[in-house]
Amino acid sequence: MREEYERDLHHAWMILETDELYKEDYQMRMLMENAIPGLLSVRGQGKDDKSQYRYEISGKISVKAKGEKEHWKFADLENFMRQFIQVLYAVKNYLLDVNCLSLDPGHIYVSDEIYYFCYCPGLEGNILEKFHELTEYFVRETDYEQKEAVYLAYELHKASMEENYNIEYALERILEKKENEMESIQPEKKAGYDLQEELILDDWIAEQEMKGQVVKDRQSVWGFLNQRLQKRRKKRESQWDEIMADDSEE
Repeated sequence: MREEYERDLHHAWMILETDELYKEDYQMRMLMENAIPGLLSVRGQGKDDKSQYRYEISGKISVKAKGEKEHWKFADLENFMRQFIQVLYAVKNYLLDVNCLSLDPGHIYVSDEIYYFCYCPGLEGNILEKFHELTEYFVRETDYEQKEAVYLAYELHKASMEENYNIEYALERILEKKENEMESIQPEKKAGYDLQEELILDDWIAEQEMKGQVVKDRQSVWGFLNQRLQKRRKKRESQWDEIMADDSEE
């Protein structure tokens, strides 16, 4: 697939070109005759035995550009995921193929915290595999100053490696698990959120390390996570030394 961009004083377009012969099938008629929530408006045409799809992106920035300006925080990730799930439902309701959604960060756009996805008829690939690749992007571009975001990004990535997983169920399971863990912490500690989240993340990081499932695309990221794990281990060792010291005094 090839992409290019056109702009004038008032509009901007993203143009995707595929090698398939253009067909005005039911998918294009459905896309052009309906304003499907969460999808970029598109017009298609044939050119030299190829297909071109022209997407209106005026006033929007790509998810890729957003990630380059600022790393993803927990609220951003949760908002994105909930809107993505709604788009999956909308696509199915209009009898379209969810596998034709592009989850390339450069093809997803956002404006005023509303995300718009690119539907490209004939696009190859499985939506679950595409989502797995998207979670790898989130893992790389998450704000590692915010442990809450780290937790969500890595749990989504882990869920995407399960066989025949359900995206909506995976998100709800992760958020519910986190909420339950938060509620189990004593109320007087909840004022300092970093403290409780450190407990949750340390257990999670240890689990990922044991399973060898942590993505290490960015050494600085792994260094940060490993540092948190080492901190907890040192704390345990210190507590053990104190116990041994008390025993020896007796």
